[in-house]
Amino acid sequence: MPIDPTDRPAHTNRSLNNTKVPMPIALRLCAMALPLLLTTTIASAQGSSDDVGTISGSIQMDAQSYSADSVIGAPNVPEKILSNTFANLIYTRGKFTAGVRFESYQGPLLGIDPRYASSGDGTGIGMPYRYARYEDDHADITVGNFYEQFGSGMILRTYEERNLGFDNSIDGIRARFKPTEGLQVTGFIGRQRTFFDLSEGIMRGADVNLDLGTLGGGLLADGMQAQVGASMVSRFQADQNDFLKLPENVTAWSIRSNVLYEGFTLDLEYASKINDPGATNFNSFNPGNALYVATAYAGEGYGVNLAAKRIDNMDFRSDRTATGNFQTINFLPALTKQHTWRLITLYPYATQPTGEFALQGDIVFTIPKGSFLGDEETTVNINASMIHGLDTTHIDQYEYTSEFMWSSDIRDLYYRDINIEVSRKWGKKFKTTLAYVNLDYNQDIVERRATPGELKYGIVNANFVVLELWYTPTRGHSIRTEFQYMKVGYEEGIKAKSAQNGDWVMALVEYAVSPSWYFTVFNEYNYGNENEALRTHYPNASVAYTKDALRIQGGYGRVRGGILCVGGICRPVPASNGFTLGMTYTF
Repeated sequence: MPIDPTDRPAHTNRSLNNTKVPMPIALRLCAMALPLLLTTTIASAQGSSDDVGTISGSIQMDAQSYSADSVIGAPNVPEKILSNTFANLIYTRGKFTAGVRFESYQGPLLGIDPRYASSGDGTGIGMPYRYARYEDDHADITVGNFYEQFGSGMILRTYEERNLGFDNSIDGIRARFKPTEGLQVTGFIGRQRTFFDLSEGIMRGADVNLDLGTLGGGLLADGMQAQVGASMVSRFQADQNDFLKLPENVTAWSIRSNVLYEGFTLDLEYASKINDPGATNFNSFNPGNALYVATAYAGEGYGVNLAAKRIDNMDFRSDRTATGNFQTINFLPALTKQHTWRLITLYPYATQPTGEFALQGDIVFTIPKGSFLGDEETTVNINASMIHGLDTTHIDQYEYTSEFMWSSDIRDLYYRDINIEVSRKWGKKFKTTLAYVNLDYNQDIVERRATPGELKYGIVNANFVVLELWYTPTRGHSIRTEFQYMKVGYEEGIKAKSAQNGDWVMALVEYAVSPSWYFTVFNEYNYGNENEALRTHYPNASVAYTKDALRIQGGYGRVRGGILCVGGICRPVPASNGFTLGMTYTF
């Protein structure tokens, strides 16, 4: 989803009476450890009898200390240790399941919206997710909070990504029925979560999915699988605008199909939404629509994927006034490769729901053993994507016309990425991966850094190379290294450059002792920054310990500011300097 830099939160300290009351560090650490002690106690006492049911769950805690660092722009944080804590408790007995999730944002990590700490009762502590569910062969009923997805998610996808501070679950009732084999019908009604409160809009939806192969009757050829489906989602929100006459009932619908036959797959989905003026589309009264087409073929030793996506005014929220990543109903994934190499993630792409046309192609093939390359397999992945804005003409302030294809204006190039990755084993102990990425990134559009039509940061061009080496000296021990280089260029006439501009290098070493210990050290160096004072190093070191269902990781270092993306959802992350501590436990 798009990033709205104007929504970038600044950290605030809050208590019950809105006065700043510092908490001793020792007490703070004890408070963070308390949920783990409670969870361990419950785990040791849980029963396994079918008569009383079973209890399971998990806990996650992420904490960080903050020190001011003027060189990298890390702010002075009055509350020196901030943390996010989550604990899930699930009770199961037969066909019945009930669960609750405890969340604590008394001092949310920088980059997590501070409204998590101030909404609801204003304590930053609550249980915003609780549910009861009954499921058998023909019915599945949930009351309380739930996550749901219709089709690819173009009109509905609710899910959680806590590392981004993202949770758009629905609080209400959902019923799913399977009246016959191959037919599934789903319906729901409720309000969407917004921090520790609920959305103003009321959500309703229904979905029908048919598995044509399971239905039988000779509908398909031998070996063919096919599914078709249709969905509808609507939002009711009262019109409280004194100037515009806004639709109170906004309906979106979609149809889809999926076909699989002899290594060939084809996915089609079309979605439409009535006019929905709001904060993110500049009060446009245009209707919205989206088209997604993807095809793939897998043969012996190779695979080919081609996809195209057109989106026009498809931002859909449970509150028309919401911006950023909050109260989103649908999910429009970026049709790009999700890079995980650290330096190139400075320039991630987020789908622009106001309008874009995207193409992507991906080829993977394996050069087998015994070829001209020797006795080991070599895997090659070639990927390319291109995203442009739509060719639009504005009729007035609230309406426009748009062509089906993209705009040829260079200013409407949003993103272009060509990359290749080659992986090869060299015997049983050594493996290498070499990758190259060349991309163009419209920072004004993707990060909404400028007003429409304004040239401010412009299009960034990045050339990126990485070499990854894996070595296993003895059984249970491995060493992994990364060497990354990125050269960055800018178009002429721009007004500004980001603080992380210029060329970068990075080196990483990771040593693992299976199955429990991981030691990592890396350093990023912004050696090509035009501001010589910002040509600085970002060292970081961490150690992780894993034992069965417990994982603990701690570290110290500098973290550059930028954009953090997971699955096409992005949020700004401020620069920081300090210790980190993370813990997860599942029982």
